[in-house]
Amino acid sequence: MPHRAGLGVKLLSLAREKILGTLGLGALGAALGAAITGLGFVCLRAREALLGLSPGLSYPRQEWLATGFEALGALFWRGLSVLASDDRVLQRSAWALLLLLFGLVLVARPGRGPALLLGALVASSLLLFAGSGVYRVALAANASVTKSPSGGFHCQQEVTANLADRVAFETCSWLVNDSARNDQRRSDLGGLLGWLLAACLAAVVAGARAAVGSRQLSRLRWALVGIHSLLALLLLHDLPRAHAFGTWGLRYPQVQIQRRCDAALAQATMAGTCWAFDVSANAEKRTILLQGRDCPEGRGGTFQRLGEDCLVTSSSPRVIAYGPTP
Repeated sequence: MPHRAGLGVKLLSLAREKILGTLGLGALGAALGAAITGLGFVCLRAREALLGLSPGLSYPRQEWLATGFEALGALFWRGLSVLASDDRVLQRSAWALLLLLFGLVLVARPGRGPALLLGALVASSLLLFAGSGVYRVALAANASVTKSPSGGFHCQQEVTANLADRVAFETCSWLVNDSARNDQRRSDLGGLLGWLLAACLAAVVAGARAAVGSRQLSRLRWALVGIHSLLALLLLHDLPRAHAFGTWGLRYPQVQIQRRCDAALAQATMAGTCWAFDVSANAEKRTILLQGRDCPEGRGGTFQRLGEDCLVTSSSPRVIAYGPTP
């Protein structure tokens, strides 16, 4: 009897551990799902901000989740792509970050002196702080995109001697000029974010696992870990905008309007004096952006919501802009 009682206690304890473990995994999965869903929602809102679309559109909940997974996955495949980018600045920056990541991994190996590790962390914090600052300036290009009098988009800033202005104008030109090369550059810019995040996380792990005997050096180590963590959070804050910039940009399919829905607008889009772009993506209701001076009733540059059966796609995605293409 005592043997059976002991066996029963063990089985009960094992069952309890299994249940608690399952509940813990379930809670963790639910938290991760909620975080990815929230990321997808913010990415979709960043796409609308890029267009200046207000108020926001409504999306099915599964679209939030799919967009969140896409944003995270894009960091990996775009990170690989940028290593072979045709833009030398992006390509060399990615390789430099990759070398920095490997350097941090090497100096964090057991047996390395704490002075070497702390020196590497100081150097990486300075490099990543400068790199993150330039990257955020590059992403600020969408703030410098304005609508021209003709209803298209153009870069507000001009090239100056200031480095920040030059960087913002360069990436803005990728956004408003329609070419496959610029599409790839925008995607590669998103890949560079992946390497910046990877380098920050490598520094955090290297600093947290390091064995430092001195209390003062240990405080310095944790301060550097905190700096890298803060940089990682700032870069994660830029992820939705970077994903919107690299995935959608200003490229949307041009559409025509059914005459029975809006006769005047249908005639203008058929005549080519007014351009309609379907900017709804996978939103629940179809929304178009009208461009051109000859849109009826002065509706050029405005957003209109029409029924699902009112739109006929007439072209693949193209840039909503006018002017010479480099």
